[in-house]
Amino acid sequence: MFIKLGIIAGIIILGGMVFSNEISTIFPSTSATVSDSLKNDVSNLSSNAANSVEQRIDDSVDKITEKTSNAITNEINEVGEKIQNEISDVKESSQKAIQNEISDVKESSQQVITNFNPLESIQNAFANLNLF
Repeated sequence: MFIKLGIIAGIIILGGMVFSNEISTIFPSTSATVSDSLKNDVSNLSSNAANSVEQRIDDSVDKITEKTSNAITNEINEVGEKIQNEISDVKESSQKAIQNEISDVKESSQQVITNFNPLESIQNAFANLNLF
């Protein structure tokens, strides 16, 4: 029985010696009372975990904000480019329509001026009047 207890104690001591660095990083504070030591260690672990979670959340929020901002900026730029293209198309078509109308008016006015007969227009004006 004592041999078994000795073997178990030896394994525990050997494990403590082999993994002393890991034990000291997990439980860094040592004090005379075990309860104070455990309270400090648990407090340190919880604060480290909270800081780690907080940092990850901050990083995630920053990434989400950046991606959203980039997506919105890209969409705004695309809409702006589409609007510019539409305005350019409307401007070009309006200018063409105005030029066509001007040339049509010019041609018709030239025809009227060329075909204008003052005597005939006076006769037509008096012929349409019924004085009697």
